[in-house]
Amino acid sequence: MAHAYEPPPALATLITRLGELAVVVGPAAAPRLDAVRDGLARALGLEARGDVPGAMQAIGGAMRELAAIAAALDPAEAAVMRAAAEQFGAAMRRGEAGEMRRTSEIMRERSGARPVEKK
Repeated sequence: MAHAYEPPPALATLITRLGELAVVVGPAAAPRLDAVRDGLARALGLEARGDVPGAMQAIGGAMRELAAIAAALDPAEAAVMRAAAEQFGAAMRRGEAGEMRRTSEIMRERSGARPVEKK
């Protein structure tokens, strides 16, 4: 199945700004943030090599990990993030690129990352 999903430009920004989130969640969450960072970096690498389905799976895993981190801080926020991660996975399985973009944008907004304008 062909996928037309392109990871958002803010993905790289989110990776670089995860350290700021560490201040909020505390040092105990550092390994989990490292897992998020690794998953997002893997997604960028997979996408660059043309493995779009693999990139989408890596993004979905990172989204689920972010939701798990949020659960320790704010259960209501975590529920929203978990729902977005589940919606992303369902859209990925159906090959719905528009829905994948929409749910990844929700996660981006929730993370506080800002979109980067393409030049």
